Amino acid sequence: MQRKKRKSGSSAVATKSGLLIPSPSARLGNPYAIEVLNRAIDVLSVFSHARPSLSLTEIVQAVKLPKSSVFRLLSSLAERGLCEVDTQNRKYGLGFELLRLADIRRRQNKVHDVAIPVMREIRDAVNETVILSVRSGNSRVHIDFVEGLHSLRRMADLGVGAPLYAGAASKVLLAGMADDEIHTYLDQTKLTAFQKSTITDPSALWREIRTIRKRGYAESKGELFAGGGALAAPIKDYSAKTVAVIDILTPEHRYTAQHRERCIKLLLDGARRVSERLGHQQAAS
Repeated sequence: MQRKKRKSGSSAVATKSGLLIPSPSARLGNPYAIEVLNRAIDVLSVFSHARPSLSLTEIVQAVKLPKSSVFRLLSSLAERGLCEVDTQNRKYGLGFELLRLADIRRRQNKVHDVAIPVMREIRDAVNETVILSVRSGNSRVHIDFVEGLHSLRRMADLGVGAPLYAGAASKVLLAGMADDEIHTYLDQTKLTAFQKSTITDPSALWREIRTIRKRGYAESKGELFAGGGALAAPIKDYSAKTVAVIDILTPEHRYTAQHRERCIKLLLDGARRVSERLGHQQAAS
């Protein structure tokens, strides 16, 4: 049966940095939307790792709203601890109340408490950064990580969305979806290249999905960001559903064949142990 033609876009725009930014059309047609709340979220969303503090003028330019409106939004957000202002340079930044809320959200997921001790064991064995990620809609989001011990190590941006077709962790989550769900995702998503190795051909992506399902892990080398390799394995619950993914990030100069094989062994064992604690029973071979 021939599938319908894939649409040219989705409800989010993927940037070269891997972030997913909601497109303006994503909010259209929602009769329950509160515009002032959407604008407040837009203001909070302009902050990034590259620009953690911004002046009022810079925020106004980013959100394209009247200066008086942005000032009132910032004042309300600051009053509730969601942002703060440096009284010396008059620049705004995110508030610690967001950190408290993020920690609550992270701990709502039982997999977090089960996975973190195992992730530490893997980190201690290979000295590399180990990350826990989950699916959120049509994106992959890092919810926690255990930092590598080397002076030169790869890091993770918590809470930042990335597409499901690029990167080892993302592809594991994609492979864990039902085939019909994957078809729908591909129908609605434009496969944009972030790096030369990013898979942008649907047929090639399907081959990758079948490989991941067969061997139990995914691998990527600079698909989303340049410089290094990533290995990822699924965490499954009692219903055999993929509920999260653990991946190991390694800088390029340490990503040797021997190191890769050791990481794969530890990763698969760790993912299996976490899955078993969530009630997953390994199928008999």
